[in-house]
Amino acid sequence: MAFQTFLIVVTASSCATWLAVFRLSAVVLTWLCSTYEGLSKHRRHVVDDSFKAAVYGCFAGPLAWYAYICTEIPPEGVWLDVPLVRFLSALYMGSILAQLIVTIGFPYASKTDFILYKMHHAVSLYSTYIGASYPAMPYYANVCYMMQLSNPSVYLRVILKELGYQDSKYYMWNGVVMCVTFALCRVLVTSIATFNLVKVMVFQDAFSRLPLHVSLCYILGALVFNSLNYYWFSLMCKRAIGHLWRNDKQTSEPKLK
Repeated sequence: MAFQTFLIVVTASSCATWLAVFRLSAVVLTWLCSTYEGLSKHRRHVVDDSFKAAVYGCFAGPLAWYAYICTEIPPEGVWLDVPLVRFLSALYMGSILAQLIVTIGFPYASKTDFILYKMHHAVSLYSTYIGASYPAMPYYANVCYMMQLSNPSVYLRVILKELGYQDSKYYMWNGVVMCVTFALCRVLVTSIATFNLVKVMVFQDAFSRLPLHVSLCYILGALVFNSLNYYWFSLMCKRAIGHLWRNDKQTSEPKLK
C-alpha cells in the first residue's frame, strides 16, 4: 500500500506544528509562571518538551476517543479503511518525528530511560507508518492513539514539578487525574484490545492473510506498549502507595507539645 500524498502532508505539517509548539512553550510559560525563567537550560528543555506533549494529547486523545465511541470500528475488522484513523496515524507519526528532533543530544536520567523511550519511539514510528499506509486493523491502531488522553495529566505533572509546585493542591489533584486516565486509557482499554486481538488472531482467517510486516506490527505493538504501560503504571502505584503511607504515618505519630 502507498503512503498517500495527503498523509505525507499531514505528517510533515504535524511535525512542523509540534516543533512550533515546543518553541512557543517558553513564551507561554514565561507569561504564566515567573519561576520558568529561573530554570536551567536543561530543565527548560524538559518543561518545553512536556508542554508540547501535553498540548498534543489534548488534541489527539479526544479525537481518537471520538473515533472509538462515535464511529463504527469493530474489533474484528481486519481489512477495513477508516480515514480518521489513518489521519491520526499520520498525525502521531509527525509528533514522534518532532519528539526525536527535539531530543537529539538530550541527556536522559538513566540508561534504562534512554532504552525504554527509544524503543517506544521506534515501535511508534513503525506502527504509525503501517496504520497510515494500510487500511487494516483500524480498531487496534486507534486504541494506541486513545492512550494519548492520559498525556496532558502525565506531562502537566512534570511541568508542575519542574516549576516548583510539587507541594501544591494542583499537583496532588493532577496526580489523581493522571492515575485515573492512565488506568483507563493505557491499562483497561489496552487490555480489552489485547483480548480482542488474540481472538482475531485465532478465529479470523483474514488476519493470517495480512502481509507479515503488518501482522507483526500489531503483535509487536501490543507486546511493547502493554509492557511499557504496565511497567509505568506499576511505578505510579508504587509511588502513590508510598505517598499515602508517608502521610498516614505522619498523621498517626503523636505530636510533642
